[in-house]
This record gives sequence, C-alpha cells and structure tokens, in this order.
Amino acid sequence: MCVRIEIITTGDELMSGLTQDSNFSWSGDVLTSRGFTVEFHTTVGDYRDDISSALVVASERADAVIVSGGLGPTPDDLTAEVAAEFSGVPLELNMRAVSSIEERLSKRGRVLTDINRKQAFLPRGSRVLVNHWGTAPGFSIEKGGAVFYFLPGVPKEFRAMMDEYVLPELERKRTGRKKVRSMLIKTFGLPESEVAVRLEGIEREGIRLGYRAHFPEVHLRVTASGDTGEEAGKLIEGFAGDVRSRLGSYVFSTEGETMEEAAGMLLRRHGMTLAAAESCTGGLIAHRITNVPGSSDYFLEGVISYSNESKEKILGVPRDMLIEYGAVSAPVVEAMASGVRRLSDADIGVGVSGIAGPGGGTPEKPVGTVFIGMDSDKGGVRSEKFLFHGTREEIKLVTSSHALSFIMQIFLNKV
Repeated sequence: MCVRIEIITTGDELMSGLTQDSNFSWSGDVLTSRGFTVEFHTTVGDYRDDISSALVVASERADAVIVSGGLGPTPDDLTAEVAAEFSGVPLELNMRAVSSIEERLSKRGRVLTDINRKQAFLPRGSRVLVNHWGTAPGFSIEKGGAVFYFLPGVPKEFRAMMDEYVLPELERKRTGRKKVRSMLIKTFGLPESEVAVRLEGIEREGIRLGYRAHFPEVHLRVTASGDTGEEAGKLIEGFAGDVRSRLGSYVFSTEGETMEEAAGMLLRRHGMTLAAAESCTGGLIAHRITNVPGSSDYFLEGVISYSNESKEKILGVPRDMLIEYGAVSAPVVEAMASGVRRLSDADIGVGVSGIAGPGGGTPEKPVGTVFIGMDSDKGGVRSEKFLFHGTREEIKLVTSSHALSFIMQIFLNKV
C-alpha cells in the first residue's frame, strides 16, 4: 500500500518567520529516509478557520496526516477544539490524559491546575497518545479515509512521539511493499552544482538520489528499495561506493556523523592530538571539536589570539613577520599553527586568520580573505589562502569547516 502523507504545522511563530519549522524538516527527513514520500505540507497560523480548512483539504488527499502544534494550555492553542469540530463530536475530559498530565506534573513537584486540565479535553472517541516528555497529550482520529495524528509542537516532544506512535504505525500500513534502506552521504568542498556534474549518469533502478544544500556542506539522501532488506542493503552499499569513487575525499560521512565527529574519529584512530590557534573564528573550531563527547582524548588546547599582541606574546609569532605580511597572511597562520603545537606539545597544530567582515577589507585583502595553516610531522608546515563570501557568521563557519577538512586530509594522504 502506498501511503500518501501530509504534514500540517501550526503556529503564528512559524508564519511570521520568528521560528523555523523544524518539525517539518525533521519529520520530512525521517520519513524520506524510511522510504516514505511526503506529498503535501501545509503551514497555518493559530486561526480556527485556517486550521479547519487545512484538515478538510488533507482528509481529501492524504491517507495519513501528521499535525504539529496547538495542544498547549493557552487560549491560542486551538487544535483540539478544531479537531473536534472537524470530526463532528464534542470535546470531553479524557481521564487517561488527565492521569498522564498529573504524573508528569508530579515529577516536577507540581499539581494539576485548571489551565493544565484544558489539555486533557480531547475529541470524543479519539485515541490518546500519551506524552511521556511533556504535559500536552497527543491524540489520533480517523476522518474521510485518513488517519490524523495530532502531536505537540515542542520539537523534543514531537520527535519522541513520532518515534513512539506514528512511524511504527506507518510502517505497518505499508506491509507487503519493497524493503527500503536509506543513507545520508555528507560532502564538503564542492558546490552542489559540481557534485551534480560529477555524479551525472550515476542513477540506476532501485535507487533514489536527492540533493540537499546544508551550508557549507552538500548532503545526498540515497534511498534503495529491494524485495528483501539484504537486497536493498547491497544496492545502497554499491551505490555509495560509486559515489565515493567519483567524489573521493570530498565525502566525509556516510553514517550521519558531523565533520567534527569525523575528524575526531580519525584523530583517535591514529592516536594523534590536536591544538588550535584561532583569530577570525573566535574559538569556533575548538567549540565544534569539544562538542563531541570524548574529545579530550585528542584535543589538547585552544588559543584565541585575536590581537597581534596575543599572536606575538602567546604563540610566538615574530613581530617583524606581523609588520611585513600582516596578521592575515600565510607566514602568520603557519607560525600560529607551529606556535600552538609547540605550546601544547600536540601532534597537529592548526592556525586560522582572516577578515570576516563586514568591514576591515582592503583591495589586496577583501572581506572573506582567510588563511589556514597546519603543522604536523606527516604534512609539515603548510597553509592555504581562501576567499569566502557571505555574512560574518557564514565566513566563520566555512572557515572552521575547512580547518576540520585540513585535519582529515592529513590522514587521507592528501597533504
């Protein structure tokens, strides 16, 4: 059975742009990775008529509808009321929902109040979806040949309840279909257009390939289908191998890991340590590396040497070098990398300096000019110049990603 899926997200904060629609992006990605296709997506504000219209339209074109938001205790949380009107039944106090809310509140040392009790009024005949992660229970109803799942809008609660209730039920609805395997291939260093050129003609039967720009990376969602799970698995592994052969070291992940996780795994595998000296990134490289649990095994030290004085006093960059070449230069970042390596006794030292903007650029060194230096026994002392474009935050992010890429290249025999 082919399950036609629609996702409805509600909330004025989504319509105004103040809040990103993360529930849709997350659920769309998860459903696609399992071989489902989301055919429709609707976003509406906290208005009774708009929510009602969205439910009516969805009931006419979808088999399963996932609704996010509007189950809270405040007056603008209208989803349960609208769902009852849509079903032609009244709201009634659901004692199972009351019990789940009381249990949740008691764990926080609180008691059930009238405003929380409002959340336990659900459409008569609906099935309660107990929320073990918050106070707003979810519920499901059937209408017009479609099953509706109403879930809280809080991302943590929404995702947990998708895993607990919705995904298993959708899997059961498609019994008898081909088995599906999915893989997320992450690349860095090539624009999306160049990735597409290098992969031209790679498509084959049983494989679906989708592109997703995830600045500064390009992600490939690969879905394979076969008569058995083993067949689908072999198909996707073979396809991933072909992708790697065409993209080489631009592929850094096929298991979902981040760049910092991938770099950390290589450092740990080879028993090597790292230290970073940062100027324009302001500690972002160290922040990303130390976001990985266990990074203390290989990350020894981080220095934010923002001023010329700190580059000289802490890292030992010669003053004459700073005067002659400027802080944003190949000699300086190489000296920064060597200085922090010497200071920490690390196996690898990385140094970065650049002009993140929006001011500070010159005709010789415009905004976006960045130098990244590296010092290691294997690769020696080297540096590379870049010219990035974008906002200050984007330039800092892409710089940190290139620094992580530099580290990985040491182990991939690219330097």
